[in-house]
Amino acid sequence: MLRTSHLRIIRRQASSHSFQKTLNLPSTKFPVRSNLQKTYKELIPQSSQDVYARQLTSFYAEYDKIRDRSEGERLKFIKDKLFVLHDGPPYANGDLHLGHALNKILKDIINRYQMGQGKYVYYRPGWDCHGLPIELKALKKLSSDQIEQISPIKIRNIAAKHAAATQKKQREQFEKFGIMTDWTKPYMTMDPGYEVDQLNVFKKLYDFGLIKRQNKPVYWGTETRTALAEGELEYNENHKSVSAYVNFPLTAESVSELRSKLRLDNITAVDCLIWTSTPWTLFSNQAICFNERFDYSLIKVEGRQKMIIVGTDLQGNVGLPEEHMTVATFNGSILNGLKYTNPLLNSNKPIEYPLINGSHVTNSAGTGLVHTAPGHGADDYLVGSKNGLPVFSPVDHKGNYDLSKFPENSSVQDLLLNPEGNGKEGRNVLDPTTTSMILQELEKLGMLMKTAEITHSYPYDWRSKKPIIIRSTPQWFTNLEDLKKLAAESLDNVQFMPQRGKQRLSSFIKNRNEWCISRQRSWGVPIPYFQHKEKPDLILMDSETISLAIENIKKWGLDSWFLEEDPAHEKTNIKNWLPPKYQHLADQYRKGKDTMDVWFDSGSSWTTLVDFYHNKLNISHEGMPKPLADMYLEGSDQHRGWFQSSLLCKIASNEKAQAPYGAVVTHGFTLDEKGIKMSKSIGNTIAPTDVIEGNKKLGLPALGVDGLRYLIAQSDFTSDITAGPTIMQHSADALKKIRLCFKFLLGNLNSEAVTSQLPIEELAPIDKYMIAKLQQLLDESKRNYTDYNFSKVLSTLQYHLNNELSAFYFDISKDTLYSNSVNSLRRRQVQTTLHKILETYTSILYPIIPVMVHEVYNFLPGESAKSGVDRASLDTKIWPSYSTQVADAADIVRSFEQVDLKILSTFKDMFKSISNETITKPGQTIAKLYVTEDLPITSESLMEILQVADAEIIKVDELDTVDIADEHPVKIPDVNAVLVVEESSMHKCPRCWKHSSPDADSLCGRCEHEIDASKSMN
Repeated sequence: MLRTSHLRIIRRQASSHSFQKTLNLPSTKFPVRSNLQKTYKELIPQSSQDVYARQLTSFYAEYDKIRDRSEGERLKFIKDKLFVLHDGPPYANGDLHLGHALNKILKDIINRYQMGQGKYVYYRPGWDCHGLPIELKALKKLSSDQIEQISPIKIRNIAAKHAAATQKKQREQFEKFGIMTDWTKPYMTMDPGYEVDQLNVFKKLYDFGLIKRQNKPVYWGTETRTALAEGELEYNENHKSVSAYVNFPLTAESVSELRSKLRLDNITAVDCLIWTSTPWTLFSNQAICFNERFDYSLIKVEGRQKMIIVGTDLQGNVGLPEEHMTVATFNGSILNGLKYTNPLLNSNKPIEYPLINGSHVTNSAGTGLVHTAPGHGADDYLVGSKNGLPVFSPVDHKGNYDLSKFPENSSVQDLLLNPEGNGKEGRNVLDPTTTSMILQELEKLGMLMKTAEITHSYPYDWRSKKPIIIRSTPQWFTNLEDLKKLAAESLDNVQFMPQRGKQRLSSFIKNRNEWCISRQRSWGVPIPYFQHKEKPDLILMDSETISLAIENIKKWGLDSWFLEEDPAHEKTNIKNWLPPKYQHLADQYRKGKDTMDVWFDSGSSWTTLVDFYHNKLNISHEGMPKPLADMYLEGSDQHRGWFQSSLLCKIASNEKAQAPYGAVVTHGFTLDEKGIKMSKSIGNTIAPTDVIEGNKKLGLPALGVDGLRYLIAQSDFTSDITAGPTIMQHSADALKKIRLCFKFLLGNLNSEAVTSQLPIEELAPIDKYMIAKLQQLLDESKRNYTDYNFSKVLSTLQYHLNNELSAFYFDISKDTLYSNSVNSLRRRQVQTTLHKILETYTSILYPIIPVMVHEVYNFLPGESAKSGVDRASLDTKIWPSYSTQVADAADIVRSFEQVDLKILSTFKDMFKSISNETITKPGQTIAKLYVTEDLPITSESLMEILQVADAEIIKVDELDTVDIADEHPVKIPDVNAVLVVEESSMHKCPRCWKHSSPDADSLCGRCEHEIDASKSMN
């Protein structure tokens, strides 16, 4: 056996390279880069679908233990333990875009965070499957003639296949985002059960007296050929229209009456001057409105035989010729009862139309006299209803004039005939040539005073992106007069993020009096009414007919409603659709053809939560949780859409001020790096796969799934988010730092380390300081997650990683980790701290980058039985907390920052001044700390923090003594100590590289001891 002295001689002769094998260098197979195929095939299912199923199974198991208790107790358990985020159904039409990824990933981040706080999560994805865009996409290969002749059942069949195929395709794309859910059990608005639930919601509204059918002007899409709700409109601020000032002549009798009222003998002919930006509606004019609160003037224009009536306050704005004079000024009430004619209609016996008072007439624009067409405007309709005016709307579903509404062989039919049509079709009202023709005719008739092109805000169909018209048709409406009050009241109990969302949603609701819920399409849920064959305005519908229709649809499927009538078959015999009391009318009625607005479809989706509580948890309908969902999260455009329709449908179904959601979170839209909204027409869109897999043409780096999620989380999603090459590269760099951090942690946590964690009270001060800082990081991250400030979560963690870990603790701990023996107390202390860091970082980052975190779990060293770590529960574990373990955390941080870190800062400044070609590392120096009183730091910890070859704490009576005057001491700011840094006189240790060896090429005392300790273990 060799003596120790002989061993030293051998070690002195060995090269530094030979000692590398004695170091405990990091060892892990955790990769420095993610593998996309492995991510898709293994890691996403492990970290998403498997996790969701596991935690939901745990919830059911725990719930089963209290299933026999009172409903009140079970509801409390649900409220305390379950987090429900209800998915707003994306439209099953087309590929996913970055906005879809933004939406789903934000939801997933919130769900995973809630799980980390001890909640179970219920999140069922959904799809909106009915509606016009799907129907049009499905039929786009057919000619217009084929579409006109195709049966509703055939249309529905084609549309259903298209929706199902698109849903499947979208689902496959969604799965690549790492969303925690069960994709095999979504809800779809075309599911038979969903459709029946929706019809039951409709029946409740009907039973409450909220459903009515009226021939009213509605927003109409001429491209999509259906009625539109307010929520389906976009306003184009740059729309251009041709406006016209038009004169309508008073009848001779009315001129005489006006002459008498004003006591003026020289009045022989008078025109009423109106202003309109829709000249095509002049053929539908039924009245002119004035306001009896305003004054009006009778104007004489030089060279013109007829005088003009115009609002007194507006006569300077209507473009009157300079040569004019005011003949008389009078109150608007003088006009009441007067009549005029419309020369445009050019009939042999001119029809007389009234001038009527209208409170909607303003004196801020126009002429003070308003052209009124009840078939083409909401205000016009209201004043028309009050005064018994006809609702005349001679425009068909394509936006063409319906020539059959005018007298046969009249000059109006000739005037409005489409010269390029088939001889029966009228001109299109939105065609600029139609406007030009009308203006020419007005000029010819002497009715036109002035025209101008104006740029103004105008409603567009948000799907076709084309301007709409207002057209009167028989439609079904939900009366919102009383409901909107309850809806607005319910929002007081809803949390909004951002807060401005409450005002936005409230304003949409308050400005609605009714909701047009009918659409003229085949692909949708039918409105269950019956229409008289000979008298289409005669409708048969009551609670019994609706109930029977629902029962039949439940039995035979929704398509049964759309089958052509055939008495020979059970499904198609109209008698089987009518209650006994109406069956004698079966030959007079047919099933209605209107379907429900798709917003009514998606607005009924809260019924899926009712089904969950009732069928899965045995909660009665009366005892449903309030609210049903903890959260709805969608784009800010859904204030006018799904948030609103869900709220109205829910409140209308029970007439109570209870919103279906407890919180409403909204996000913005996606922009390119120039701040321009992404659009296919512009060509600046980025697909989610471009972010995940990269796109060389667009100059986009491949970020992987976690990179896509990081990109979204780092943005302020409450406003529009920006994406592009530069921003994506920042995300890639940040992810690389996180991955390297995890690799360092895993490489230094071997199986022995995991099995031998020490109590925190047995750790060194620097370790306790780090754990206290981890608790601060956890607390701040929790606040930021609670505030949905995910970007702050990441920026805070990145700051901690860069400053507390990479530049401080990791750098300092390497010497201990690599050089100390495996079982040394100091190494175990460091490894215990590293384990807490890993635990903290995986908890905070799991909601945002679950794939990488789960990959870290897969590479955790040690056996579960030994380590006490249940791998299957790692992803569902509750966040750690060290506050009870580090009870004096604030004092620890304060003390360490006031002493240790100030000494370190002073040392770094001093080292810069003494470093040169030969002194390049702190390990080549020694430090002496002179103190007059004890400080909370030891020589060993001082040497470790400064990473010097040796450190000594020397107690003196006075800091300015002669004994240290020649050593160039530096006073530590705010600490009663001075520091001296000198070059070490010792030799470089070939193992730890610190200049602490007594002889050249020999081991230092610490390394000799650690090698001996390692050998004794073996």
